Amino acid sequence: MRKHDIFYYLDDKKVAEKIIDFNHKNITTVRFLIPSIHCSSCVFILENLSKIHKNIFDSTVDFSNKKISITFNNVEFKLSDLAIMLDKMGYRPDVNFESIENNQKNTFDRKLIGKLAISFFCFGNIMLLAIPEYVGAYKDTWYLDHRNFFRYLMFILSLPVVIFSFVDHVKYAVLGLKKYIFNMDIPISIGIFVLFFWSSYEIFFDLGSGYFDSLSSFSLFLLISRILQIHTHNKIFSFNKNYKSFYPILIKKIHNNKKEENILLSSLKKGDMILIRNEEIIPADSILIEGNAILDNSFITGESYLINKKVGERIYAGSKQKGQAILIKIIKSVDHSYLSLLWNKNKSKNYSKNYLNSIYTRFSKYFTPTILMISIITGMYWYFIKNDIQKIFQTTFSVLIITCPCALVLSTPLIFGNIIRFFSKKGFYIKDIFTMERISSIKTLIFDKTGTITDIDKEKICFVGNIEYEEKKIIASLLKNSSHPLSQKILSELSIKNFYSIENFKEIIGEGVEGVIQNMPVKIGSTKYLGIKTIKKNEKNKTKVSISINNKFIGYFLFRNYYREGIEKIFKDLKKYKIIILSGDHNKLEEKYLKSILPKFSKVIFNQSPEDKLNYVKELQKKGEKIMMFGDGINDCAALNQSDVGIAVSEYTTSFFPSCDAFLQSNCLNKIFFFLKISKISIKLVLINFMISLFYNSVGIVFAITGNLRPFIAAILMPLSSLSVIFFSIVSTWIISRRLIF
Repeated sequence: MRKHDIFYYLDDKKVAEKIIDFNHKNITTVRFLIPSIHCSSCVFILENLSKIHKNIFDSTVDFSNKKISITFNNVEFKLSDLAIMLDKMGYRPDVNFESIENNQKNTFDRKLIGKLAISFFCFGNIMLLAIPEYVGAYKDTWYLDHRNFFRYLMFILSLPVVIFSFVDHVKYAVLGLKKYIFNMDIPISIGIFVLFFWSSYEIFFDLGSGYFDSLSSFSLFLLISRILQIHTHNKIFSFNKNYKSFYPILIKKIHNNKKEENILLSSLKKGDMILIRNEEIIPADSILIEGNAILDNSFITGESYLINKKVGERIYAGSKQKGQAILIKIIKSVDHSYLSLLWNKNKSKNYSKNYLNSIYTRFSKYFTPTILMISIITGMYWYFIKNDIQKIFQTTFSVLIITCPCALVLSTPLIFGNIIRFFSKKGFYIKDIFTMERISSIKTLIFDKTGTITDIDKEKICFVGNIEYEEKKIIASLLKNSSHPLSQKILSELSIKNFYSIENFKEIIGEGVEGVIQNMPVKIGSTKYLGIKTIKKNEKNKTKVSISINNKFIGYFLFRNYYREGIEKIFKDLKKYKIIILSGDHNKLEEKYLKSILPKFSKVIFNQSPEDKLNYVKELQKKGEKIMMFGDGINDCAALNQSDVGIAVSEYTTSFFPSCDAFLQSNCLNKIFFFLKISKISIKLVLINFMISLFYNSVGIVFAITGNLRPFIAAILMPLSSLSVIFFSIVSTWIISRRLIF
């Protein structure tokens, strides 16, 4: 059997079903565990698989779990072919069904601990064998006669160290170079291999004992730094795995007696019957029980075409309903990590842009070539000017070792990650550190009005016109299918428990809903949507939802907006930002009120459709403005997605918002000034961390270039730099988070 034939079993249907997340016609989405993912370069390479192979549509990496989700063409490209391709690239999939089904941790940590144990064994014994050289035993006749025994044994003990280094660094340095990325593995690889080959040259030609002590110590402390880095990343990005426990996504469960109950997503179990309305996302694999499912799978596949499902057919988690409400039965437990992938997936195509524009990447683009240049110049100086061959290698390797950018790698995720975790405890949930970095550079804030700066629950509502119980039941039957806040508010006000079936349901975002009930066309929405012009003058400037049944206008619901408590202080605190209110309302009185509480140079623009909002954001971005937009996550999804940072604001999360970068609980809107202030301070803390690391590197380089720093000492000092960065990050973020808020 050839090496790659071991993946043949993946083409078996029963086996494939265990790891496939989505499968429809020629499109399949699968998740693999990739233990060898270890740095940003790995993520960058794996998220660009679509550029490597034409049959791969999209790929998303979950760094903290070492997993990759890949969407591919299953007709032209088999599952086994995909696994073989990843294996050839150096990212061998680890398909462990027991760990997948039981949610057990993979063996990656065990392997790393095993490497640490072997490295420590080799380091300890090499140092023991090197003691005679340190104490001047080369003057002893017995040692001189047996010196080769000590030296060759050190050589043998160094082989596992070099092998581990190849697995952990060299191949990733090569992969990075193939993608024109100068990652931190390049100087590390050069240092390890030159140390090994020069030391081997010395003992084979009896010129000395080499630098096996420095090599083993460097490898050991580098491995310790790596374990520390992985542990830190797992702590930071654990938010991606467990934010659902903070995030109150509510699901409408239907009991056998048809009683409805809102339950938390985490409480959803296999066999539960739930109601999914228009624009809501299916939370788990299920079977369609009732209704006409028209599904948008763009969150899963990236393709925007709609799919129809019949009663009894399977629906995959992540599909988005586009039409009337449907009743489904859960057949698989909710996979939180998969929903986390959906949370990050919509922006995954911009990952490479975010990665390339991140602080660390912009810095490391110049850092690695500079260090290599300094190392080469140092070697040339000691060779041509000082003519000291031994010093050449001592100084060159010391430069490469002392400047290992492990501390720089930890700096950004530590600061931003700690802030993200703190924000999540205060009701502000941010996707990733790249979003956090963008928040710190925001200058323009755009707010939607309805449901964002107004409190839907406290709004007063009344009906203008005459309405019978039968008409209420018809209206409720239509509104039950919509997840819009105003629809849900009216539905709650009507207090109807039994509903009619509906046909030809359609919802136009920002306009209204319509359908056929009891063979009568029903339309609910704006006056423009219903084509109504005759409205009383004294009610012309108020928020209203009009009703038409059987092509007859019967009246409208009138809303009195209730602005969130402390809205004036919110805008006063944000006076240093450019603030814009974009709303679909036509209320001039409210426009006047908003202008009175907004800072100078703010704008209030009403009568804006979702497309108008999207175009407005694009125009501002063309002028170079960095925009953060706050909206309800439904009508504003296009504009939120287009913004540099899109934030969904809601009281009760009955929908999932993958198109947004963050979610803010509506009762925390009054804290947005503090969130923004801490974000700006966090970027300064990152720069301070960089300065600490650079200061350490600069001092170390001076000692290394002048020949006053042995590689062994450099290897010990290297993890101390990482520890100092970690200590500063934890302490500084803890202090600012508690002094500036609450």
